[in-house]
Amino acid sequence: MAAFMDTQNLAEQLIIANQDKARLEAELILANIELDFQNAEKRNRAAELTIANKELDFHIAEKANRAAELIIANKELLFQNSEKENRAAELVIAYAQLDVQNQEREKRAAELILANTELIFQNKEKEKRAAELIIANEELIFQNLEKEKRAAELIIANKELLFQNEEKEKRANELVIANKKLIFENLEKGKRAAELIIANIELDFQGGEKEKLAAELIIALKELGYQDEEKSKRAAELIIANRELLVQKLEKERRAVAEAKKDEFFNMVSHEFKTPLTNIKAIHQLLEKKTNKADKIYPFLANANNSIKRLEKLIADLLDVTKINSGQIDLNIAAFYFADALTNSIANVELTANQHEIILENSVELLYSGDQFRIEQVLINLLTNAIKYSPNAEQVIVRAKLEAGHIVVCIEDFGIGIASEDIGHLFQRFYRVGKTALQYQGVGLGLYIAGEIVKKHQGTFTTTSEPGKGSSFCFSLPLT
Repeated sequence: MAAFMDTQNLAEQLIIANQDKARLEAELILANIELDFQNAEKRNRAAELTIANKELDFHIAEKANRAAELIIANKELLFQNSEKENRAAELVIAYAQLDVQNQEREKRAAELILANTELIFQNKEKEKRAAELIIANEELIFQNLEKEKRAAELIIANKELLFQNEEKEKRANELVIANKKLIFENLEKGKRAAELIIANIELDFQGGEKEKLAAELIIALKELGYQDEEKSKRAAELIIANRELLVQKLEKERRAVAEAKKDEFFNMVSHEFKTPLTNIKAIHQLLEKKTNKADKIYPFLANANNSIKRLEKLIADLLDVTKINSGQIDLNIAAFYFADALTNSIANVELTANQHEIILENSVELLYSGDQFRIEQVLINLLTNAIKYSPNAEQVIVRAKLEAGHIVVCIEDFGIGIASEDIGHLFQRFYRVGKTALQYQGVGLGLYIAGEIVKKHQGTFTTTSEPGKGSSFCFSLPLT
């Protein structure tokens, strides 16, 4: 009976293996179909390129843009074809590996029968833990998406309000110019009326010309009436524009009040979070000390520790933002060796930078009067971003030098880079690059805080970047 059960289990495993093999074959077929579809798309794009080239004789201004788009599309298709070929190769390798695994499974069938009972129990435990972890991750992802949506909506609303204000100001300027023109025309009308009065006096002595001048007078009076109507219309438009400007002003004031309330809410929430988070941190540290590193629970405690650190940084950033917006952030100015700030910041970040080497190529050995804590906060933020956005690189380079009475510090990474249209928005509050916002954690406050701290030191920021090659963030601090 036992032998029959073993044989039955082995048969079930072989059936599952064959099903996996069939699934891989189906995936290979689907990959080939997708590859054929991509090739067809490529031919279609080539046909579109031929048609576009013919049309370019009549649309020279559009030629460069369309050609660039088609070149990018061809590159994308080549990349997709390469990906499909890689996928097909992987499926072929997987098919070969599956044959080898089937042979190994036959040899290890006896061992698997003995281990099945224990594995079933362990799998149930793992499924429970995995389900709990998946639920927690889904809740965290949902909350992050909601936060990003709210931040994006606020940014769009602010941009629309700025655009509307600019349009209203342009319209008001146009109406002011129109009013000046009408005033000038009225003066011309007065002169013309005076000329017509003189002409009427002369008509008493010039009978033959009287009828002609009378006709001109009638036409001039009609023109004056038409111009008066135009003046009334322009005046009405000016009144409407002024009302719209007043509405925009009230909207700005309402937004300002809303921003103030939001900052007050952030400040309140940050302070309310600090006390329970401190308690959670203390309990976590106690659990971490009492838990053996070999225990299954220990990795979850380590993950929880990282989450606590992220919450602490988020609360600190929110507090700094509310202080900056309310003008309450003060600098503790004192003389310190700038080289110490560089080495302290690098040492702080290196504790968590397991895959990156931070290289300090140049340093500045002099006393600088500023807030050392805040300067180190800027450096740590830039170094952390450089590591986070260069996951496949191994180095981050720090350079510091004296230049024209300024200390210039540059931090260069070799990561994903930033598009030129996004560079101008990096130091805005809650701004995150759309293409990378979902791939990397953050709320878009770090660079905003760093920029405000450098401004407080009368300094400036410059950023250069190229997508796919890396970025360089430099800030300059005056020595006086």
